[in-house]
Amino acid sequence: MTGLAWATLILAATIGAFLFATMGALGLALLLADVSDRLARSDDNRIY
Repeated sequence: MTGLAWATLILAATIGAFLFATMGALGLALLLADVSDRLARSDDNRIY
């Protein structure tokens, strides 16, 4: 493979890894927000 092909391959892999990590972080943040909201709602409804 030529130098340009290697550079393109590395660039594509880097962008793919970045997108994968971003989607994972976003999914984790949404999951934590959902769990936090559920816990807060259950605290509001609890009778002490």
